[in-house]
Amino acid sequence: MAPEIFQGQKVTTASDIYSFGMIMWEFMTGRRPFWDRNHDTELIIEICDGLRPPIVTNAPEGYIDIMQECWHSDPKKRPTDTEKLKSRVHKLWNNEEKYKKRHKNKILTEIIPSSDIGPVKINNPGAIYKSRPLSGMIRSAMSTMSTRSLISRSIISEVVKSIKKVKLIENENNDYVTKENEFELDIDMNSKSYNDESK
Repeated sequence: MAPEIFQGQKVTTASDIYSFGMIMWEFMTGRRPFWDRNHDTELIIEICDGLRPPIVTNAPEGYIDIMQECWHSDPKKRPTDTEKLKSRVHKLWNNEEKYKKRHKNKILTEIIPSSDIGPVKINNPGAIYKSRPLSGMIRSAMSTMSTRSLISRSIISEVVKSIKKVKLIENENNDYVTKENEFELDIDMNSKSYNDESK
């Protein structure tokens, strides 16, 4: 699902293009996206923050470029002309003879084994690929993202307010020496975010 859908926007051609990029990745690797992750609010947040499946290095030339264009975080920067996109993908597959020569007669349509992502050894029970209502998880993810953003802005604001000016003095060798370098940070040692970061 495209990040903007998680953020409450409607399904559009751009979100379908994003999904097409995910299908390209699945077709190339023989895996489902985020097979190794729990499909929960944290994954939604990370996708909204730019997380994408790992790129394998032995993909056909041009394939990864198209796939990553489809995954662009900004829907307006994804391919918009579906016919042109279709033509680019067809062009990749029509270059099968060149591909065979470069890769010792491997056919272009087979799944490409990749050491980049390794074999799936255990199915993750938290990776759910069945239809289910997501509105509760999406609301939770958006609330968490909003809270994190507010906390981050608040901390930055407090740090900026509490930094005292650093005074530099010249010593007899014309070197600058710090006379005062004091920071007053008011961090609640009992807060959940502080405890999570200190682990």
